[in-house]
Amino acid sequence: MVRYFVWSVLLGNTLLVLGLPSRAAETLESPALRLELNTSPYSFRVIEKSGGEVLVSETGGITFTSNGYTVRNATDVTKANGSMRATVHLEGTSEVAQASFTFVKPEVLQVVFSFKNGVPAEMKEEFADRGEHYYGIWEMPFGGNLDNRGADHDFMGIRHQADVNYSSARAPFYVTSKKYGVYVESTAQGHFSLAKDGKTSFSFFDTQLKYDVIYGPSYAEVFERYNRIAGPSIMPPAWAFGSIWWRDDNHDDLRRATNAQEKTIEDADKLRALRIPAGSIWLDRPFGTGEMGWGNMDFDASFPDPAKMIRDLQERGMNLLLWIANRSWNQLQVEGSARGYLYFGRASAADMKNPNAYAWFKDKLNEYVRLGVKGYKIDRGEEDEMPLSDENLNAILFPKMAAEGLRDVYGGDFFNFTRNVNDIGRKYTAVWNGDTRSTFAGLEVSIKNGLRSGAINFPMWGSDTGGYIRVPEKEVFARWLEFSAFSPMMEILIGPKRTIWDDYDDELVGITKKYVAAHHDLIPYTRSYLYKATQTGMPVMRALAFAYPGDDSLSDTWDEYLYGDSLLVAPVTTAGGVSRKVYLPEGRWMDYNDMLTVYQGKKAITVAAPLGTIPLFVREGAIVVRGDVVKLNNNWVENWSPKLRIEIFPSGKTSSEFDYFTGDGVQKITATAEGDNLAIQFGELGAEGGLEVYCLRPSAVTKNGTKLREGSGFTYDAQLHKLTVPFKGATKMTFQGARSLFAP
Repeated sequence: MVRYFVWSVLLGNTLLVLGLPSRAAETLESPALRLELNTSPYSFRVIEKSGGEVLVSETGGITFTSNGYTVRNATDVTKANGSMRATVHLEGTSEVAQASFTFVKPEVLQVVFSFKNGVPAEMKEEFADRGEHYYGIWEMPFGGNLDNRGADHDFMGIRHQADVNYSSARAPFYVTSKKYGVYVESTAQGHFSLAKDGKTSFSFFDTQLKYDVIYGPSYAEVFERYNRIAGPSIMPPAWAFGSIWWRDDNHDDLRRATNAQEKTIEDADKLRALRIPAGSIWLDRPFGTGEMGWGNMDFDASFPDPAKMIRDLQERGMNLLLWIANRSWNQLQVEGSARGYLYFGRASAADMKNPNAYAWFKDKLNEYVRLGVKGYKIDRGEEDEMPLSDENLNAILFPKMAAEGLRDVYGGDFFNFTRNVNDIGRKYTAVWNGDTRSTFAGLEVSIKNGLRSGAINFPMWGSDTGGYIRVPEKEVFARWLEFSAFSPMMEILIGPKRTIWDDYDDELVGITKKYVAAHHDLIPYTRSYLYKATQTGMPVMRALAFAYPGDDSLSDTWDEYLYGDSLLVAPVTTAGGVSRKVYLPEGRWMDYNDMLTVYQGKKAITVAAPLGTIPLFVREGAIVVRGDVVKLNNNWVENWSPKLRIEIFPSGKTSSEFDYFTGDGVQKITATAEGDNLAIQFGELGAEGGLEVYCLRPSAVTKNGTKLREGSGFTYDAQLHKLTVPFKGATKMTFQGARSLFAP
């Protein structure tokens, strides 16, 4: 029987399908996929069994060594236990390599090429581009947006780029719009080229080239399978979801303070006075003695009693974090050089591959841990401190080392965030997106970075609110505060000429209070979706393309996104904007700012967006859990206790559920619609609160079997169509005649 490859060639707007005969096909099957290996000439393809669609077509493009030896044929094919092995012969040489194909799961084909018995070599794999959209690999949006088509860049830390420097989170993983993803299991120096001249390729200088073809067919299924292979992200403590404040140098701008330590405490006290909820302050370098203020593992004279400073912050409900980097100055340089732990000497990195250097650096950081420091902002690692060949591995090992030192003392009660991190480093750290310009262009790239970080399974992400490079204008700062409120991590840079309460007007102070409070109020929602991301790989900030794959108009949409399943966020990114156009995907959506106006989706609308207002929409059937569940620096509420607020926007047509993360586990909140009747149920949530149901006035309300009276058992706001019922503990409620506001 003659088999055929199907090649798709796009000429102008005409798609040509060419049937080319292939020879000597060997097959390997799982319940989901079929592998077809053609031995002469060598090539293979991976096919979806259910629909017969070709997912991956490898056209003999695998090459070995810098000489680019391609494979001409394969021999000695053997099959056993879901695996196929073969010897592949390199064109123009007598050299051979070994290839193996294994279904490690029905939906995951693992491919391994090895060459010269473990001697490192450059190995490059090439697939036919099928016109798909590619998402992932880099946090940095090389193509300008979300889709990586046309991107052709090294896989390593990122240097200077337009509008943001050192945006370096990365993972050797991409997912496509054609039902599959690819994950290269390597920490070596690499390169990806996507949709260039009809080909997509990746190369790594390693002892083997090992990658997984991950079938979905949905984005969600690919993300979940990648998450299972590579491992989940860190799950931070509750306080880490609160706002984080910092200065570029606490020695500067000492208004009302005589030293850096007083300034740190004054900032904490000002946040309290303004009633701005905050969980931590972090200190940037320089804070220690010696050159660059780093490396002696101490504090300089402007911090006369650091232990007291840390205690004073903790008494205010806040933790102290510090800047750290694998950079050797002062004591680190002297000791590291003497012990042979450094790559180059002064200002270079310590070799984290060396177990002794790893343990030494960990012990050095413990000087801070013993004082009570609860985490780090981890900088650098992509500025030529080490050989390029070690950058990717260091971007895993250094955050791992830092996390282990903290975990030894605090268990899980610590928080790290890093600009330069690779793949499985997500287990130890969150991400901030590098040094961004304080401009609207900087805000734009930050939004893209946040969505792209989610696509590579770094869901705990944030940016320097207001940008880092130059002092932000008031409008830029305000719009960035609006955006950061709907990012999992909210860190805010203040300092000379940019301290919100000293250098701007009352309007910006009010906007700050509004959006930091909104971020705090969303902690139950954000934290639940972050926990869900650790289980499924689905990001908290997610590109609309992942939620609505059938709508191709969303394939590169970056200026609006879903926050969790239920909230659509549309940041304002242009100067002077007082309104903006928003595309609402399929379904029905309510304006989350007025809680009244309902729109039919799959169309664009124009909404008001004056300064201090970010357009927000909530989908039909949504459950949004909010509330004040972690005290942090709150001394303005007498007898504080955690409170929840559960917003429900019933559909009337379908049921809804929300997996609420209590800190110890998950409690499911369900809203079941039966015509105009609604039933809501949940178990013990760890805090009491109020249930807010947006519906028409019901004829009867029952809680835990008892009929409630309006005014005493529940209230109803006729203007907002909001019914409010208090709850405590496990609860079951029914609402008769509670017709949905989304009904046509």
